[in-house]
Amino acid sequence: MRRPSPRARRLLAGGAVAAVAAAAAAIALLLPPRAVPLRQPEWRPAGTTWRGAMHVHTQRSDGGGTIDEVAAAAARANLQFVIVTDHGDGTRAPDPPHYRSGVLVLDGVEIGTNAGHYVAVGMRQAPYPLGGDTRDVVEDVARLGGFGVIAHPDSGKGDQPWKDWDLPVDGMEWLNADSQWRDEGVRRLARAVLTYPFRPAETLARQLNQSALLSRWDQVAAGRSIVAVAGADAHARLGVRAEGDPYKGRIFLRLPSYEASFRSFSLQVVTPAPPTGRAVEDARQLLTALRAGRVHTVIDGWASPAAFEFAVRGEGVDVPEGGRLATSAPVVVRVRSNAPLYATVVLIRDGVEVHRVDRQSLVYATDRPGRYRAEIWLNRSGRRMPVPWIVTNAITIGPATAFEGAGNAGAATPADAPVETVPVRWHVEHAPGSVAELVSPAGGVGAGLRFRLAAGPAAGQFSALVSPVELKQGTRALVFRAQAERPMRVSVQLRAPSSAPDGERWQRSVYLDSTPRDLRVPLESMRPAGVTASARPSPTADNLLFVVDTVNTLPGTAGRFTVSRLGLERAPD
Repeated sequence: MRRPSPRARRLLAGGAVAAVAAAAAAIALLLPPRAVPLRQPEWRPAGTTWRGAMHVHTQRSDGGGTIDEVAAAAARANLQFVIVTDHGDGTRAPDPPHYRSGVLVLDGVEIGTNAGHYVAVGMRQAPYPLGGDTRDVVEDVARLGGFGVIAHPDSGKGDQPWKDWDLPVDGMEWLNADSQWRDEGVRRLARAVLTYPFRPAETLARQLNQSALLSRWDQVAAGRSIVAVAGADAHARLGVRAEGDPYKGRIFLRLPSYEASFRSFSLQVVTPAPPTGRAVEDARQLLTALRAGRVHTVIDGWASPAAFEFAVRGEGVDVPEGGRLATSAPVVVRVRSNAPLYATVVLIRDGVEVHRVDRQSLVYATDRPGRYRAEIWLNRSGRRMPVPWIVTNAITIGPATAFEGAGNAGAATPADAPVETVPVRWHVEHAPGSVAELVSPAGGVGAGLRFRLAAGPAAGQFSALVSPVELKQGTRALVFRAQAERPMRVSVQLRAPSSAPDGERWQRSVYLDSTPRDLRVPLESMRPAGVTASARPSPTADNLLFVVDTVNTLPGTAGRFTVSRLGLERAPD
């Protein structure tokens, strides 16, 4: 084959140079603006501000790096804390708080439920697997001392969008990076692929876009306190066919990197005192501030480092972000920051904008009670950025309001509600390989179940205590006394005959331990266990079951519980 002539080689080289130059020019045009470096103001916010990230995955579940790599990346991004939340059921003992690479590392967990995911931090080790109904997981996390946050509530994945907005959760993610970046169209993702190697944090920040979650937060928080945070949901692991989690078994790239994720946006938690360097004490202080809502989100990929303060002054008292001032006297709301000059500060009361100024700070006098929060928007190059640069938590002015959950298992029977004792004929049912034995409790009152679920992978193991039951007209709840030899969850089920081999079933889980408890399960709180013709229990249900299965019990587990004083609560005449 003849070699190209010198002239041809020069032409080819020139063409290659021109192509590279054209590609470089195209990428330069596509690059997002660099994050604006901000001067620190002469004033200083009250308290100590910790920059950090929450909702991070490692190789313990479906992340791409180790905890050491996460901490090192957080240190390079100038974070002071990171909250690791690998997928799990809470039965793994959390690592104690510790410093790595100078970063405080807290170990949490992301728990899957049947209607969304729930992130928990500061929780004790669970005595049984957490999962199943979202209401049960929320209840268990609270019982175990955890701070629970709804993860990616608007996720496009089938099993992850949050549905139970009436539950007494502690917090929610108003922004989740993984959900934001995955819902982009092909053109925006292609642009991000081209610009990410050159400006990774800015590229990731560009993918953020407005959703309905801030409005949803305002609606949910109208009757109770709920803390809003931004979740990094950092995996540093991108599946080539990344239509769902986990990524195990798929080819992946370690993108976006932990460092890029941590530089794109951060949480700023404000504590009263500076860090001590003692991890347990610092973690306690940090979590206390987080629970109180003394935290705001900053999009660092647009402008950084932010200095920010949000407070209300009334009756000679300064109340910080997340606080409450129980007064009817006039107050002054103050927002101040080192935002770029093209910033707009917006003050929102109970979900409605009440004041805005086109500058870095805001002062607003009011005598109106309500839930006040602030947003700072950046209007760069004559165009408003798609999400606020800073989103605060709320300061509430006025008296406290109580939140009462509806239809919770365990609520007391109304005093005027008649209860009819149920005649019982107990027997047991169990899956092959599992054990169910009817036993008499001490004193001979009621019935007990001694169970052992078959060992091995979860494959439908169950043991059940069963009795016929007749749901008379007007029945609205099951009432009974129960206890177990150790903490566990039991699924209370009603079963109606149908063409299906196991009939139609509706269930509601209850928590048991060694303390005898009088429990109440409203029929309206029971949900289908499998396919049913109706959302609520059928009046033709003729069996009541107390079931132990692998939703909240590990295969191979043995134990015992007792049930007595079984009755049906009817509506008052």
